[in-house]
Amino acid sequence: MIVKVILGTMQNARKLVSIAESIPCDVELCYGRYVVNAKSMLGVLSMPEFDEGELHIHTDNEKECEKIFFQLLDQNLIMDTGDAVKRSIYDITTFGEILIDFTSQDINEDGQMLYARNPGGAPANVAVAASRLGAHTAFIGKAGKDMHGKFLKSVLEKENVDTKGMLLDENYFTTLAFVEVSETGERTFSFARKPGADTKIQKEEVDVDVLDHTHIFHVGSLSLTDQPARDTTFYAVKRAKNKGSVISYDPNYRASLWPDEKTAKKHMRSLVPYVDLMKISDEETELLTDHKDVRETAEALYSQGVKVVAVTLGGEGAYLYGKDGGCMVPGFAVKQIADTNGAGDSFWGGFLYKVSTAEKHLDELTQEDLKEFARFGNAVASLCVEKKGAIPAMPELAQVERRIAK
Repeated sequence: MIVKVILGTMQNARKLVSIAESIPCDVELCYGRYVVNAKSMLGVLSMPEFDEGELHIHTDNEKECEKIFFQLLDQNLIMDTGDAVKRSIYDITTFGEILIDFTSQDINEDGQMLYARNPGGAPANVAVAASRLGAHTAFIGKAGKDMHGKFLKSVLEKENVDTKGMLLDENYFTTLAFVEVSETGERTFSFARKPGADTKIQKEEVDVDVLDHTHIFHVGSLSLTDQPARDTTFYAVKRAKNKGSVISYDPNYRASLWPDEKTAKKHMRSLVPYVDLMKISDEETELLTDHKDVRETAEALYSQGVKVVAVTLGGEGAYLYGKDGGCMVPGFAVKQIADTNGAGDSFWGGFLYKVSTAEKHLDELTQEDLKEFARFGNAVASLCVEKKGAIPAMPELAQVERRIAK
């Protein structure tokens, strides 16, 4: 773990040494070619540059790193770069619904449909997709304090997604989605969500320790269907943006969750002015812009301030639009489509993973960068659709790299 720290005063030097002494591993303070033991006051005071330095902490334990970071932050020793990339603990934090997908599997001998219980919810899917690729991710949201909510939390923890910001509420049930998958892998949805626990998250319940320390903050649109989740979504987005996070948005239209299409358009569009990265499917272009053509849609969203727009086109790939204009990125051939549930989320999880590891500001991303990110996302999605379920089908980095290399 490497952290840029502020010194400048004897008081700050004492604070730094005190924190370093509490760390059960080697800690070094570095400036250029100079390296001293950060647990030694004499060593710290001997540095040729006393205003700042880099703290090198020799541990890979994520919980220990997180604890140290917050200690330094509490003592105002973290250098304020004005850049969430530099001060983030989490590469990607997602916010919104987490639910159970009961996905149709087969017909039993009595002619009754059999369903498999799968963890789901678009923001949770994105968090897992990026985590499996190697990103440090977190999820903020609410489920019921019931068998399904506990199961969902355990799944995220197993997938190395930080669940500090996930609440289990005993007053509301976890949202359930019943998904029927056709022979071609296409889906139809029915929801048990009146109300679902995810719609009941309050502003005061958002874990700001997570929110304030994320590079990319991602939201969907299902948290906009009901109050208080709608106001909480805006609160979280505005706060994250003010802290310097990159705002990502993937609107998912589910007609049965809205009173009518006009209301859905109003609320789904209301988030766009705050967004830096946006993914939509070709089925949602008119809902967000009144344009059916994907190029016109992307240009319209870009003109509203979105810096990078990705329009997914199913198996055909994706259309990308940024400061250098638009480009088409073709998809990958798949062996056989088992289930398209989670395909868009896996694409976007892969895309955000590449953004988070690019070491570039969004304004510096070229069209070639976007093509590379989208090609990577297409590879992730092509692997995901070959298996049933969303989260269970998310691939790991080595699998994606092998597909790209073919």
